[in-house]
Amino acid sequence: MKLLHYIFTFLIAFGALWTHAQKLEVIARLDTNEILIGDQITLELKAQFRSGLNISWPIFQDTITKNIEIIEATLPDTIESHTPGIKAMLQKIRITSFDSGVHIIPPLSFLYIQEGDTLTNSASTLPQYLKVNTVEIDSTKNIMPIKPPLAAPYTFREALPWIIAIVVAGLLAWFLYYYFKKRKKHQPLFAARPKPKLPPHIIALNDLEELRYKKLWQNNKYKEYYTIMTDIVREYIEERFQVPAIEMTTDEILNGLKNEQSINSDAMDKVKQTLRLADLVKFAKEKPLPLENDLSLNNSIDFVRETIQKVEESQAESENDGTEITITKEENV
Repeated sequence: MKLLHYIFTFLIAFGALWTHAQKLEVIARLDTNEILIGDQITLELKAQFRSGLNISWPIFQDTITKNIEIIEATLPDTIESHTPGIKAMLQKIRITSFDSGVHIIPPLSFLYIQEGDTLTNSASTLPQYLKVNTVEIDSTKNIMPIKPPLAAPYTFREALPWIIAIVVAGLLAWFLYYYFKKRKKHQPLFAARPKPKLPPHIIALNDLEELRYKKLWQNNKYKEYYTIMTDIVREYIEERFQVPAIEMTTDEILNGLKNEQSINSDAMDKVKQTLRLADLVKFAKEKPLPLENDLSLNNSIDFVRETIQKVEESQAESENDGTEITITKEENV
């Protein structure tokens, strides 16, 4: 009877331990148990358990032991389990060793608590053995010099920051050059688009009419009056007949216009009267009569009007941007 009692007690205790152990099963496995010094292998940690357990995974820093270093490690992740009702988790740890010899990866403990229970339990992996071999040295051969480090090729990703920096520096240098060039010429940094240039006769007639309303000679400003008038006429002649009248004397201007067939004798006489009288006022301090002042202005206006370049316009739309093309034909008035 005592023997049966002992057997029954043993079976109950063994059943309790078996049930407890089956709640969490943990496994540690190496790719290989033998490596060359500095080689890298993977240590897999796997846990299988029934639902309702809260598991605390072992935490590593940079090493597992003082002789085994961790290169990188994944986070514990759930994997597919082939047993119904059983969950599985896996972590992969890349390790290496630079110390030759046989190293032991000690048992790794996993803590767990059953839901609704306050008692903390643990399960451990079996120890793993790792043999690290050194490089065999042939003592019969001469010692060779140390090879220099190999240069790793640059990737586009590594060169991209330098490319961006060079482009930005180039744009900055161009902007500074453009800025100081404009500043030196007293020009705005961003100039507005120039307006279409008016025909020279429009500019001249507008300027002469504006001169009339200034009433300069009426205020004894004879020299200023004739200077502005002749400047307007000279600019008109230069633009209209391509004669560099601005830098010429009166005689040179008249000689330059002599062969222009579009200027009749009456128009030539009017411009000659204006330029000759202007020379007397500017250089001989002549004070013309009021009638002569008005006559000079009217002669300038008549000269412009009688030598206007008549334009026959035919407009066609550009195929690209819709701008208008103007074809001009010169004709005497």
